[in-house]
Amino acid sequence: MSYLTVNRRKALLGGALLAAAPALLAGTTAARAGGTDLPMRAVARFSLGDMRLTVIDDLLFTVPTAIFGANQPAGSVDKLFAKYGLPQEFANMQAQVLLVETGDAKVLIDTGMGDITLPDSTPDNGRLFAGLKAVGVAPEDITHVFLTHGHYDHLGGVSQNGKPCFPNAAHFMPESELAYWTAAPGTEANFENLMIGYANDKLAPVKDMIKTVKDGDEIVPGITAIAAPGHTLGHMAVMLTSGDESLLHMIDTSVHYIVGTNEPTWALGIEHDPEAAVATRRKLFGRAVEENLLVAGYHFPFPGIGRMSQKEDGTYLYTPVSVA
Repeated sequence: MSYLTVNRRKALLGGALLAAAPALLAGTTAARAGGTDLPMRAVARFSLGDMRLTVIDDLLFTVPTAIFGANQPAGSVDKLFAKYGLPQEFANMQAQVLLVETGDAKVLIDTGMGDITLPDSTPDNGRLFAGLKAVGVAPEDITHVFLTHGHYDHLGGVSQNGKPCFPNAAHFMPESELAYWTAAPGTEANFENLMIGYANDKLAPVKDMIKTVKDGDEIVPGITAIAAPGHTLGHMAVMLTSGDESLLHMIDTSVHYIVGTNEPTWALGIEHDPEAAVATRRKLFGRAVEENLLVAGYHFPFPGIGRMSQKEDGTYLYTPVSVA
């Protein structure tokens, strides 16, 4: 099933959410034109076995709540949010990049949004570089970059002004993601083609540096790519293991920490394959519970580290944990 076919169906379910980028992205953040010069907002550093992990807050953005329940009756997400005392109609979201230091390797899991500028938005992204500087890591020090999928808020920091941001790093990306996001966008003015256009621009300077990965491949010892299709067709999660300690980074398996976990069958409006996304959520949530894993979510409230538990009705609960 093609991305275009899936998203035309989602556009019908979600109304104007996917029909026009400004409508979907009202209030969404963007970097200053010309550079990622915003100051650091927050970093969190902790250890996983012999690994040193650093979570860097890259951006804040706002989306209509309806996007989280594209296959549900209107108002369903707001009712759920009201139950948890959250604001309705619009949801505030974060995105954070993970730096993993293990042995001689310094590995970035995704690169944030970089200097991408979105319609009708205010600058509040591209903070990755200030976060790296705050912990004494220069872009030239990064040895590996793993792009888990092709959405602009995950690969926006990989290049700038036509040059790689991490010139000494080996770059990795799922093969199907690389193929899709480097193909030319369509001519229809919609959010999908907007994202493809951003990906084209950001991936072009590093395309020849990218090695493709498949399920089970190691980026470096202890960092393993995990197939997690649905959010995009080739979307991947990441397993970190050091000694007896493990962390499953779910990336965008669940974009919202309440909706995706409490209602794993609810479709996100930009999912390529909603049925596969549901299966992935159940698989990864179930594994996290069974193995009592630490988990991370790219868009969960900072620093986005917690554990999963299963409720009596078979759905799940995410509980944040302190990593200080």
